[in-house]
Amino acid sequence: MVGRYITRLAITIVAIGYATPLLASGLGEFLSNAACDARQRNCWPEPYIFADRAAVRQVTAIQISAGWERQNLLSEFHFLPGNNELTEAGRMRVQWIMNEVSEPHRQIFVHRANTPQETALRMQTVERLVARSPYNVNVPVMESTRTDDGWPADRIDWLSRKAAASAMEPKLLGGGGGGSGGGGGGGSGH
Repeated sequence: MVGRYITRLAITIVAIGYATPLLASGLGEFLSNAACDARQRNCWPEPYIFADRAAVRQVTAIQISAGWERQNLLSEFHFLPGNNELTEAGRMRVQWIMNEVSEPHRQIFVHRANTPQETALRMQTVERLVARSPYNVNVPVMESTRTDDGWPADRIDWLSRKAAASAMEPKLLGGGGGGSGGGGGGGSGH
């Protein structure tokens, strides 16, 4: 269908070309462009699929990277106030990152503190802990401006214990007699 259209168009253009004084190069360029356009239309989605896929993958890669940064983030909750030493939860987080996180994502991010000096002290604390690891791992420690919307581990622990203490004892529903608990009644004849 498209081939017939192109052929008819080419014949018409050639006929007009002979009837009017056109430059041969202009006619040749036009015919070349028409043929190129026809080829592009015939293979339409293919040339654009790969660029579209790459654009989607790029956005996804950025989101994955941001997610791992947040997952491996040591925030203010992981440091003792005043001396910038790691809390127990902070040490456990560093150990988890060094031992459990897959290698491409094995990085430690330290949230930026109020002053550059405090941030540097926190990063040195984490680097010392990584250096003392018995497993010869090289985990980079980097500064991050990403925030952690979490809570301190002691607060979460307190809430968990409070919820467990106030939970009701489990009971089976139903009255006495060990029956199936079906409804109905025995009927008293009134």
